[in-house]
Amino acid sequence: MYKLLIPLFLFSVLTGYAQKAAIKGKVTDSINKTPVELATVAILHAKDTTAAALISYAQTNKDGEYELRNLPTGVPLKVVVSFVGYKSHIRFFTLIKNQLLNMGNVQLNPRELNEVVIKGERMPIVIRKDTIEFDAAAFKVRPNAVVEDLLKKLPGVEVTNKGKITVMGKDVTKVLVDGREFFSSDIRMATKNLDADMIAKVQVYDDRENDPDHLIPENNVNKIINLKFKKVLRKSIFGKIYGGEGTQDHYQTGGLFNMFRDTLQVSLLGYTNNLNSTGFDFNDLYNNGGLNRGGDAFYRGGIGGFGFRSGLGAAGKQTASVAGININTDYGKKFKMNLSYLYKHTNTINDSRNNRQQFLADTTTTTNAISNSTAKNDSHIITGTLTWRPNMATQLIYSPSLNIMNNTGENMSTASSYTNFVNPINNSVNNGNSSNNTLSFQHSLSYNKQLKKKGSSFNINHNISYNPGTGTGLDNQNFTSYTATFPSYVYRQENNTVNRNGNGNVNVSYRTPVSKKLTVDISTNEQYSLGVDKVSTYDYNPVTGQHDSFLLMKSSDLTRHSWTESASTGLTFDNQKGFNVQAHVSPQAQQVTNIFNRGFSNIDKNYFYTLPSASITYSYYNFNYNSSIQLPNIGDMIPYTVVFSPQYSVTGNPDLKPTLRHSFGLSYRKYNWQKGFNLYFNAGANFEKNSILRKVTQTSQLIETSTPINRDGRYSYNVSGSVGKQIKKWKNVQLNFNSSLNLSTNHDFFVLNQQDGYQNNYRVGFTQRMSLNYKDIIQFDPEYTLSEVYTNYKGVNNNSQSNLTHNFDAQFTFFLPKKFNIDGTYNYYYNPQVAPGFQKSSNLLNLSLARQFLKKDRAEIKLSCYDILNQSITNTRFISYNSINDNQTEIVRRYLMITLLFKFNKASYKDEPKPALNFGRMR
Repeated sequence: MYKLLIPLFLFSVLTGYAQKAAIKGKVTDSINKTPVELATVAILHAKDTTAAALISYAQTNKDGEYELRNLPTGVPLKVVVSFVGYKSHIRFFTLIKNQLLNMGNVQLNPRELNEVVIKGERMPIVIRKDTIEFDAAAFKVRPNAVVEDLLKKLPGVEVTNKGKITVMGKDVTKVLVDGREFFSSDIRMATKNLDADMIAKVQVYDDRENDPDHLIPENNVNKIINLKFKKVLRKSIFGKIYGGEGTQDHYQTGGLFNMFRDTLQVSLLGYTNNLNSTGFDFNDLYNNGGLNRGGDAFYRGGIGGFGFRSGLGAAGKQTASVAGININTDYGKKFKMNLSYLYKHTNTINDSRNNRQQFLADTTTTTNAISNSTAKNDSHIITGTLTWRPNMATQLIYSPSLNIMNNTGENMSTASSYTNFVNPINNSVNNGNSSNNTLSFQHSLSYNKQLKKKGSSFNINHNISYNPGTGTGLDNQNFTSYTATFPSYVYRQENNTVNRNGNGNVNVSYRTPVSKKLTVDISTNEQYSLGVDKVSTYDYNPVTGQHDSFLLMKSSDLTRHSWTESASTGLTFDNQKGFNVQAHVSPQAQQVTNIFNRGFSNIDKNYFYTLPSASITYSYYNFNYNSSIQLPNIGDMIPYTVVFSPQYSVTGNPDLKPTLRHSFGLSYRKYNWQKGFNLYFNAGANFEKNSILRKVTQTSQLIETSTPINRDGRYSYNVSGSVGKQIKKWKNVQLNFNSSLNLSTNHDFFVLNQQDGYQNNYRVGFTQRMSLNYKDIIQFDPEYTLSEVYTNYKGVNNNSQSNLTHNFDAQFTFFLPKKFNIDGTYNYYYNPQVAPGFQKSSNLLNLSLARQFLKKDRAEIKLSCYDILNQSITNTRFISYNSINDNQTEIVRRYLMITLLFKFNKASYKDEPKPALNFGRMR
């Protein structure tokens, strides 16, 4: 655990050492003498008139106070204090070492309506109501930098090594370009493919697109980033093309084309590669020759167990091709349209090995398996958004989407099993293939009307989804048993499946205030759900040479119709001073028809529940509670037994009840602009009644039967938190730190061989991230994660299990003279608990050397090497009930690649003119 203390120690030392000199003061209104909150205070070099002069910045608090630390000494500085609607205040000074300069009370004078001002200072940050706007030119980035590099410079913004973006600790759900969606399926499409020098402003605001009445507490609202292009680029053609070839027949090629014409935006993309890269992320494809695929460690938990997947690389060997188009256009000022189409093809070859241990009293059964599979996937995805705003009080949004998919696959595997008493007990050889065709259509319609009475609104929301699909699969199995209690068998079977799932609902709501602090709302919701699951299994007939012998015991024909009517009434109390309470009660009636066919009677169920919910917000705190109902799966309610194989069968339970879940949450979130300090805390608890689990009977020969049952008492707790600190300047170094801790526990139960037992799962994860930038010459982003899963049992004689892993991930870039740069990633993975014969640790090192050339560095050639040490692996461990599963998959290994990229811009724009000096008011 000493490794955890190293980054924290460095954090405290660097933070303390960085304090050289500081200033503080207060900002007030010159007329009414009241404090001015969120005024911008910027420190700049006095002799530099460019945007690069920015040294540090802060916003005033609610008392109008500010404090700026870590300022340079012995050099002329100037402070610029500004706020919308006021004249800027400028003062010059020079600091000495360890000085704390009190600037006193700065009084801002309001601007006169007829006043004309020539701006003299480019302010890095401007606050406009609920929008924070950053001036991109005030944040220096290297040549050829992309938007992601710019975002890393902004205060309160954090970008992880995997591309996740947070602002003040809140997730960014959308990245817009001039207020329009840019391939909304992946926010990194904009941040990793658009050049930073194209951006004039970066706007950040709350994601209230689906919450027009601001019902979600502010602490829980995610963020949207809007990239405003420079004016000259609003009529331009720009993009990039690239291609690369490597050893072992590795390759990549692709391009991005954009045409902007005022309110019309058209973007085209396309790429193909065999580098295991399937995201729409050209920078990941291009940097390091497709090498930017670092370690990915995460917990995976479900009913019955917790798992851990880790490793250094994507699983399998994959070829991917993608093509798409994105169109944004406005029809007048009231109607906007977004339309996108994506075609995606992947071909994956997967060679893996698996080790499974099962514990039954004094017997441990081990199964080793080797499998080889291929999978081909084709999908066509069409999405759109139509927005109509006839006036400021009315909004209508319609969002349809269509996804057509075709999947085919082949597999072959061999397995052998033994126990600590008998070796071997069996072995098997399996092979098969499958083909599936699915279609997914859904649309949503949202209508919001703000009524004449302030605070009153009327909403209609409508959603439909429909997902039909068909499939065919062949399964051939040769099973050889070496015990007298279970015979060997051979079968050749074909499965034909038909699935249809649909859901539709209409929700109507009305809100109106009854006083300045109290608002009443009512709503009604009607929902219909359809589920069809038909499986027809046929045995091979050697007489006809066809699969034409119908197997009733392995087939099913299930249909479920569900109607749900619910109403909700609630109150919202808001004292306008940071205290808000929302409380709702929702009666719900549900009618469910389960159709089993095969001569069995239908099962009709009627349910009625009263589901309460509540939310309390005070300052930076939020507490919430809600209750929900989950129906049992119709497949668990079948009144008969399905024999999947001689080794595995399931008997349904028609008397299953729905699961009632109570969820509680508490969160605290605060960001201090002056100190660049972010603190987030979250705690949650879930309690279930009538949870569904499987009563299992299992023999040492691995013969298993199971039946679902209801049981009370399942619960889980989780606690998470993070602390972040941005040091804006320290000896020409920009530093960001973030520490996060996640703790959770799950109490579950199981019935195995007539023994009732309990399983308690505990997991802990600690992550320390740091980002260091030195004069835009060195960029270093290390990240360390320690994770442990621990499982113990009660009521049964099972040994406790644990899994402790370490992951270190780092990305680094060195910008050398003569337009050279070195990019690299390093990942270290260690898991000492894997099964014998599995690789416990791995070092994945990727390096590339690149050089820019041509005018404005629009071309780049790069030589890359992936997995220099040839150690790339991917492992999975899953602990469930009385078993441990380890899986290791062969993936892409070491190769060299040379890549050429060219950027084009038909606009041939020049930088926007620098602001002139401020001569004050012109008469």
